[in-house]
Amino acid sequence: MKILSNLKYLRSRYYSALELLNEYRYPSPFHLVSKQFFKAHKKFGSKDRRAIADICFNYFRLGISLQSYSLKEGLLISLFALEIDNIHDWYELCDELEIDVDQSKDKLTDIKSIIGTPISFYKNGYLMEEFIHYNDPMNYQFRPKNWAKDHMSLETGKLGLPGVKELKINQKLTPFVQVQDLSSQFLCSNVSIEDHDKIWDLCCGAGGKSLNLCSLKKGEFYLSDIRPTILKNAEYRMKMMHYKAHYAEMDMSITREFINFKNKKVDSPFFDTIIADVPCSGSGTWFRTPEHFMNFDYESIDDFTSRQRAIIESAFPFLKIGGVFHYMTCSVFEDENSGIKEWVMDNFSVSLQQEIMFDGIRHRSDGMYLASFMKLN
Repeated sequence: MKILSNLKYLRSRYYSALELLNEYRYPSPFHLVSKQFFKAHKKFGSKDRRAIADICFNYFRLGISLQSYSLKEGLLISLFALEIDNIHDWYELCDELEIDVDQSKDKLTDIKSIIGTPISFYKNGYLMEEFIHYNDPMNYQFRPKNWAKDHMSLETGKLGLPGVKELKINQKLTPFVQVQDLSSQFLCSNVSIEDHDKIWDLCCGAGGKSLNLCSLKKGEFYLSDIRPTILKNAEYRMKMMHYKAHYAEMDMSITREFINFKNKKVDSPFFDTIIADVPCSGSGTWFRTPEHFMNFDYESIDDFTSRQRAIIESAFPFLKIGGVFHYMTCSVFEDENSGIKEWVMDNFSVSLQQEIMFDGIRHRSDGMYLASFMKLN
């Protein structure tokens, strides 16, 4: 993208980006922090806001490659990686900041190497083998698209999915067009439901998967989540689509003898299908939220996997023999995916029905994982 035109704009936007990043505190979502920043600084026009945000997002998208640089230097590299009308303006800004760069014929060989093959987004040793290409330097240019499902459309779209839509920026949605990433829609297409099945959407979030599966007009749905606000959002979305379900606010990392859904008590075993899109690192979505590349605490993966195992242990007794447990994450890390799969197979009487590593980069969406287990006894 051509973002800057002359030294005046270059300098102004660079220093504004520096101010914004100095105010930012991880793990707050950066896109929300930037909105608040521009709301407090009304002097910026739309072009300035976009340019400043692009400089910051570009800085994050260079990943852990910039961790050895100061913020001031890292932002300069981010700026260089964008398209500038006149590179000599960039040199002048370096001089003003008293940062020494090579202005020889080979122009910034050392900095070019940072935005070339040495780019790395994830730390080594964490990605599943099937997701190793997520660390390919060429992914620096990768931008996921925004996706939704049109519940009024039977037209087959991308990947053979009915009603799949690519959303444009600021596109207004009808009540029957529900935001859901392509990866999530694809995994839902691999969940089989029969007419009289009882389906539990565990850790339902805003209810995207239940909304998708309810469109099949099969089964009886139960939704639960630990977060009351997001559970209310799921209930509202389901009602707007005229889908019926039972709801329960609860922490399923705690062992339970029964579950109290609204006006209905559920004992074990009860469900034919359990869908567990568990809390995780979210590493398959980081190209949307690139602030995680530089700031994520990899030691916290142990906390995620402990919680994932606890949720599975608590939920599994509620699954009928012959029922299917669908374990999902939006992670590309081995410990949260195949590591949990192996743990389930070692600790429960199950057969693995399917395992899917959804390549978000290939399909311009998020990376996701699915392992489906049939309960044997």
